Order: sequence, then C-alpha cells, then structure tokens
Amino acid sequence: LAQLKQAASLHTLALHLAWNSIGPAGAQALANNLKDAAALRWLTLELGWNSIGPSGVQALASLKDTPRLERLSLDLVDNQVGDAGVSALVGLQEASALHTLTLRLESNDLGDDGVRELAALRDSAALHTLALHLGWNNVGPTGAAALTTLVTTPVLHTLTLDLVDNDVGDAGAYALRGLKDAPLLHTLTLNLGLNNVGDRGAQGLADLRDALALHTLTLDLANNNISTAGAEALAGLWDVASLQCLALTVV
Repeated sequence: LAQLKQAASLHTLALHLAWNSIGPAGAQALANNLKDAAALRWLTLELGWNSIGPSGVQALASLKDTPRLERLSLDLVDNQVGDAGVSALVGLQEASALHTLTLRLESNDLGDDGVRELAALRDSAALHTLALHLGWNNVGPTGAAALTTLVTTPVLHTLTLDLVDNDVGDAGAYALRGLKDAPLLHTLTLNLGLNNVGDRGAQGLADLRDALALHTLTLDLANNNISTAGAEALAGLWDVASLQCLALTVV
C-alpha cells in the first residue's frame, strides 16, 4: 500500500478490508498513502468492523486533500466513529473536486446529535450525489428532521438516506416530506423500514408527489405500522405524471 501514491496513472481504486484489525494506526497509514495520489479520482474503502475509532476516522477524513478526488465511498460500519469522527467526515465537503460521496455508518450509535452534525454536508458547493447509510444508529424524529435540511445543498440531484431500523416514527417520516422542496433533486431513495412509521408518516411522505424535479423515487416502508389510510395515500404516487420510476415497499 505504501507504493500506491507513487502510481502516477492510478485513477480508480477499491480496497475491501472489512473484518480485519486495522485500528486507528492502520487508518492513518491508509490515509497517508492515498491522499497524495495525484491522479486518484474514484476511491472505495470498505473498512467495516475494524475498530478504527474517532482518531482513525479523523485520519481518513484527510482524504479531502487528495487533489483530484471526485468520488469517495467510505464504509465505516461498526467502527465507534464518535462525535469527533462525525465532525471530521463533515469536513469532506471541503474536497475541491468531490462531487459524489457515500458514507456507510451503520451501527455507530450516532443518535440524533450525530445525524444533525452530518446534515452539515448541506454546505458543500460541489456535492451533487450523496448517500448516507445510517441504519441501527438510534436515530429519532429530531435526526430525521435534521436530514431534511439537505434540501439546501446547492447542486444536489441524487440522494440516498438509509435509516433502516431506527425510530424516526411518524414525526420523523412526516418531516422528511420536506425533501420535496429540493430544487434540483431528481433521484431519491428513502429506506425507513422498521421505524415505527404509521399512517400520518406515510401520508406526509406521499407529499413527495409535489417534488419540484423528482423523476425517480424508491421508498421502502417495510415492517412499519401503516394501515389502509397510509397505503392509499402512498398509492397516489402512481398517478404523478413526472415520476418516471417508482419503487414502493409497504409490507
């Protein structure tokens, strides 16, 4: 790995290193060897279950200094990211060329405060594609509502929010209807399975039919508490002329 930064023509790299013992020191070494890769544009790091911790995540966030990096996918599942790690990840928005970002942060006990911090990615001037995988993180209505502020991300057109097995409830689901106000958002994936969402939340999400630019919607509401009233409201999405692709899961 130490020689990667010397690969003058390397522009795409994927490292699958989950379920090892990388730890903070290993994460630091990875970052040090990658951030100076002058040609690197597309980077995927699968580092789940590696006890990386906040300091290791801070080190990985220095990848924002990779001069030509355009696409970054960081898998940090179950790595005790911590508040300091979340704050560092938000700093990725400072990467000058980065337009596509995927963060897998499942099972990191982020809670509402951590998700609220992540929502500061809305200040990125360049991000047009963002995927946040936040399952199993004790996220409630407040955290879900914070994510709706991503509508102000200046050039965002593709958004994935995976919140499976949290507790956003009706209030959180209803708040997420606010994503309809994103002016450029044309592709939206929402996974709210196992979140205690009922009819009111479903009815709120049905308001996505009024989204300004949306043409592709994937909405997963499996294993919630939605009855006929909520299902009927969601069924109205089928009649939206501007929606070209719709995938809806309720059962």
